[in-house]
Amino acid sequence: MKRIYTVLLSFALTVLAAQAQQPIYLFPEFTPAVVTFQGFTPEKVNVNIDAAGQRILYQKGTTVMEMTNAYALESLVVNGQTFVMKNGLLCERLAWQNDTVYVNWRFKKVNTGSVGALGSSTQNKVDVLWTNSTPGTPVEGEGRYYAMGEHATEIWERKNDNTYFFTVAGQEYKAKRLKDLYKAFPEQKDGLKAYVKEKKYTMENAQEALSVIAYLKGLVQ
Repeated sequence: MKRIYTVLLSFALTVLAAQAQQPIYLFPEFTPAVVTFQGFTPEKVNVNIDAAGQRILYQKGTTVMEMTNAYALESLVVNGQTFVMKNGLLCERLAWQNDTVYVNWRFKKVNTGSVGALGSSTQNKVDVLWTNSTPGTPVEGEGRYYAMGEHATEIWERKNDNTYFFTVAGQEYKAKRLKDLYKAFPEQKDGLKAYVKEKKYTMENAQEALSVIAYLKGLVQ
């Protein structure tokens, strides 16, 4: 691993300092992975992905470092999941219904109120930084977190803000919202809207988003 970081001179390593925006990790912990850079042999390293800050992080001893030249990344394989660069974004490459879909996992933190005296949720305005005492963040799930502190009881939830790359009739498309699909496929807009309304699907849920894309592909083909 050391050889890659010394030979590839443009590969800058940045020690992570305390930041106002805390990371939301894609994996529960730093996990053994195989990283391959263009022109170099694969190397093993413990990594995690900050899906909020769009960063690849790795451990060097007890220090957490950031990989800052992801443009040179050829592939990153973690727990059998393969990540590649796609249009400047780190994306997971997924096999989906006899096709390949690329997902740029991006999570954002949304405040949903405060905890009342009896544990009920209120909608009082708050102005504290989000923190999370545990690093584990599942890809799918409720994603509920609490601001930690002596009197801080604000509730934050993780929301998906993913970007999807997919191919229809030999042409590649990019979408984050349903309106992106409606704009790109005006002839299928009504049918797609009816499907989404019936299923009550949104693009904020990755599984639902992939189902919407699969249905769209069926409408076109």
